[in-house]
Parts: sequence; structure tokens; C-alpha cells
Amino acid sequence: MFVSIRTKLFILLVLANAVMVAALLTLNAVTFSHSFSSYVAQQESRKLAVLIDTIATRYDVQGNWDWLREDSASWMSVLRQSFSSAELKRMGRSNNRLRLNTEPPGSNSEPENGNGHSNPPPHSDYLGRLRIQDAQNRPILGRGNGTENTLWLDIESPLTGQLVGRLGFQPTARVDAQFDRLFRSRLKGQVVVIGLLAITFAALFALPFSGWLVKPIRRLNRALRQMADGDLTVSVDADRHDELGQLAGQFNRLAVVLEQNHQDRQQWVSDIAHELRTPVAVLMADIEAAQDGVRQIDAAWLTTLHGHSERLNRLINDLHQLSQSDSGTLNYRFEVIDLAELMVETISQYQTNFEQAHIELDWQVPDQPIWVHGDDKRLVQLLTNLLQNTLRYTDGTPDQPGQLRVRLVSVAGQSELSWEDSSPGVGPEDLSKLFDRLYRVDASRSRASGGSGLGLAIVKNIIEAHAASIEATSGRLGGLRLVIRFPAVPEHGR
Repeated sequence: MFVSIRTKLFILLVLANAVMVAALLTLNAVTFSHSFSSYVAQQESRKLAVLIDTIATRYDVQGNWDWLREDSASWMSVLRQSFSSAELKRMGRSNNRLRLNTEPPGSNSEPENGNGHSNPPPHSDYLGRLRIQDAQNRPILGRGNGTENTLWLDIESPLTGQLVGRLGFQPTARVDAQFDRLFRSRLKGQVVVIGLLAITFAALFALPFSGWLVKPIRRLNRALRQMADGDLTVSVDADRHDELGQLAGQFNRLAVVLEQNHQDRQQWVSDIAHELRTPVAVLMADIEAAQDGVRQIDAAWLTTLHGHSERLNRLINDLHQLSQSDSGTLNYRFEVIDLAELMVETISQYQTNFEQAHIELDWQVPDQPIWVHGDDKRLVQLLTNLLQNTLRYTDGTPDQPGQLRVRLVSVAGQSELSWEDSSPGVGPEDLSKLFDRLYRVDASRSRASGGSGLGLAIVKNIIEAHAASIEATSGRLGGLRLVIRFPAVPEHGR
């Protein structure tokens, strides 16, 4: 079942707020009782602070607790000194309750309800819930030692600072429970209302927010459908400064690359057809002329026919090698080889060709080995293509011979091969296109010299397969200068 991202985001945001509200309710239920008890304890501590000071001062005067244990009037005096008459009235002071508070432990003077259970004292019986113990926890005033809920406050002597007793206060369970339930009910109701409002606002916010977040994804989806239908000129807005904006930018770059590749492929097919059509047309014209009796079939005619066939064969071979190198099916057998020795063997075979073309060959390689990691056959092919490129495109006459200068050096951890010939030169606008397939600076002149325009493209592919680099610039001899850099291999790495 298809569920849109917008729907998922909407549900996720609403559920997140619902979980947060549930967590608040749970946390409130867990911590409320303890927090409420702590609050009551703090309030009672502040209320009884004056009473504790009065009791401690009276204890320092008397020196013991006999004054409180034997005389209830002293207790009344302490209360009057600590609280106002109005406060004592609210506390429910009565002689009857004071007598009950001084009964021995274990007595039960609280009235029973109809079910036989003792009723807790009313809320006004504040003084009846007070207890006093000495420093050894022996009861001085009140019934027994209190309960687990009794709040005990230390009574320290103002003179010595020593603990002389404790004042205890017994909260009423019914009143505390009533307050607890009332406060908990109101707080729960407020939390529920706030939670419902939060969920409502989250839903109202999530709907447009999810739509805004998903909007660029929808645009990308539509653009991808257009691209799948063949429209490679499509683009999307990339004005967002987030991951979706980066994705849109990458999509636009992908569309540009695909469109460029599509155009290159069309141009590539058109160029191949044109390159093949020219030698085939010449061949057909010569054959038809022979068939019509215009040309005589003799050795000269056969030599011309053979030349056209050779040119066509070279073009087909170059296309085949280029397609292999592009697709990665061109076989390489890498090993550590001496590039200097390989250059000596290859260039020496072309010295006669350069002499016939009236091109002076100036090449220098070091006496010591220059180790590189490569395929010797492909490197020979690379050097052969460069040599043939120079023979085709460098002008040379007996009166003014051309020049080719070749140097091989080891520089900064790299093996650098520089290849520089004389005029004609290459314009700056053509330097970046030299390695394109079927590109010629002078198409008619190059075709007449037998060049297919694929030699340097094959050279570049071989260089890249060797993790090397090639750079084309205008040379000081008036022609083209190529610099090829191979990663060097240390001598101990052989």
C-alpha cells in the first residue's frame, strides 16, 4: 500500500506530541505524591519554626523537659508566645484535646465511626497532631512516637547548638488525600487540555509543514518522469539551503551531464559516419570509374585503391581500440617496467621516418632506469601514436626541417615525459579539444595526411588507465607541447 511521505510526516508529528502528552501525564502521576508531600513538609516547617525557637529557649531556661512533662500550663504558655490568638483559634486549641495528647502510648481516644474504625481528627485539630520527643526519642508530649508520615523537626539549644529534642507533626490522611485528589484532578485536567491543544496545534502545523517539506521531492519526481520520457533539458529549483536543495542541485548537474553525453553521442555517430563515408566514397568512385572504362586497371590504380583501403582500415582499427578503452575491455597487464629503455627501443624504430619527413629528432632519456607501473604494449602504443601524430602534423622541408624534442626525467616523485614539436601550432581555443574523438585542428589537411583524429583520444585513455596525467600547452618551438606524468615506482618496488 502506497503511503505518501507527507502523510507519514503528519502522522509522525501528531504521534510525537501524543507521546509527549502521555509522558507528561505519567510523570505527573509518578512524581506528584512525593512533590505534594514535600510541599506540605516545607509549609509546616515554616509554620512551626517560631514554636521550635520558643520551645528551645524555654528548654535552655529550665535545663530539662520536666517543665513540659509535668505542667500542661507551660505548654499553653509556649503556644501563646508562639502564635496569635487568631492562629490558636484556627488550630482548634481546647483543654480536652490537650489532655488527650498527653495520654500514655497505646491509648485510643479518637471516636469510632459506624463501621468500628476510628475517625481521624478533624482538620481544625492542629495542636492535637503535635508531638514532642527528647533527644533519646522518648515521648514528652502527644501520643506515642507517631507514624511513618510524621514530620519531625529538630529542636536545638540556642546556647550550645546541641540536639535536645524533636517536634513532630502528624498530617491528617483524609485532608491530605482530599487535597491530593483535588490538586491531582485539577492538574490532570489542565495537562489533558494542554495536551489536546498541543496535538491540535501540531496537526494544524504538521499539515502545511509536511507539504512544504515534500514539495521539492514532488518536483524531483516530476522531473525524473520527464527525464525518463527523454526530456534531458529538465531542471528543478535548488534554492533550498538543506539536503533537499543539495539533492536538487545534484539532479540538475546530472541532467546537464546526461544532455551533454547525449549530444556527444549523437555527434560521435555523425562524425563516424562522415569519416567512414569519405574513404568509402573515394573507393566507390575509383571502382565505378574502372567499371565504366574511364580508369584503366593497372598497378597505379591498384596502388591508389590500396591506399584508400589502408586509410579506412586504420580508421576502423582506431575506432575499435577507442571503443575498447572507453568500455574498459582493453586488456592491461601491469608490471614494473623501465620507461627509459622502452622509449629507446620505440623511438629508434622511427628515426628513418623522421629523416624522410625532414624532422630533426632530439630526444634524451637518463642512463639510469625510470621505473613505472604499466603495460609495456599499451605504452608502446602510446609512444607510437605520439610519434605518428608528430609525423603527420609537423611541417618539415630540406631547407627548413621540423623539430621534435623529447625529454624523460624524474621530478618530485613522478616520471615526467615532455613531448614538444615545431610548427604548426595549436591555438588556445583548440588545446582543450585536442583529446576529443575525431577532433582535428585542420580537418582537411589532417584527413589528407591520413589522420583519423582518434590518436590523442586513445593516448589519453591509455594514460588515464595508468593513473597518469597529460597536459597540452603551446610549445616554445612553435608547435604543441605535451607533458605526461606517471606515478614513479621506487627501485626497491621492482
